[in-house]
Amino acid sequence: MFETKSGPVVIDADVIVDCTGDGDIAAAAGAAYEIGRPEDGWTQPMTLMFRMARFDQEEFAGYARAHPDQWKGVHGLWDLVRAATDAGELDLPREDILFFATPNDGEIAVNSTRVTEVLGTSVWDLTRAEFAAHRQMEQISRFLRSRVPGFERSYVVQSGVQVGVRETRRIAGEYELTGEDVLGAHTFDDAIARGAYPVDIHNPSGRGTTLRRLPRGESYDIPLRCLMPRGLDRILVAGRCISGDHVAHSSYRVMPISMATGQAAGVCAALASTRGDLPRDVPVGTIQQELRAQGASLR
Repeated sequence: MFETKSGPVVIDADVIVDCTGDGDIAAAAGAAYEIGRPEDGWTQPMTLMFRMARFDQEEFAGYARAHPDQWKGVHGLWDLVRAATDAGELDLPREDILFFATPNDGEIAVNSTRVTEVLGTSVWDLTRAEFAAHRQMEQISRFLRSRVPGFERSYVVQSGVQVGVRETRRIAGEYELTGEDVLGAHTFDDAIARGAYPVDIHNPSGRGTTLRRLPRGESYDIPLRCLMPRGLDRILVAGRCISGDHVAHSSYRVMPISMATGQAAGVCAALASTRGDLPRDVPVGTIQQELRAQGASLR
């Protein structure tokens, strides 16, 4: 049942694919789930992305060449962050600045706000996170303009539509992907997607980020069973709420892998509806054949 601007709408679906990111539908239907890291339940922090224009890449590159210990690929500025923090200009639960190039000349995307100890399934925490993240955005943009070469003329051109949530519910599926599966590049007979993003855990309660990479050139499989909530017949999950532990989640939560699991869930749901079967009764080989026909990356 949906409440819309045109009034209530009821849709009778053969299969529901939960792409809410938070597993809202599966949880409401009674699926078991876990939240956060096992020791205290805290989830990875939220981040508001934003873009800055009029960035002088050549000037910044000159600074990076002159200070090779202060910029590593897409993040750094540790000394400048420390100086600004000591001066009371920055109040961030992180020790560096992270930003990326965009397709537009003179523009970067900044991934440096961090709101800790908030839960993305709480409207109160989401509201608090929006407020805190926008205050951090203002601090960071001022810091970049005043202290970092190449940003003197830059300005914020756009912030995210809403604060980004990394982690909430992980729905308990017929298989739970583990950190060992990810880092060991494990394969599965019922694979419907692959991932190679590293284990990337932003500290849920403060500074620091854990980054652990897969062996070079390797990838891990995501089995179809991770998309199937235990004890439910006509619901599939996709995206960051699929079945996995806290460590594995830190890898498969990213957008390309979420898109791949969404494609697989959609194919499985469509085939189940067409065949008049439950999703778990659709032969995995049929799903894999259709995914390959659509260009999906499977072994």
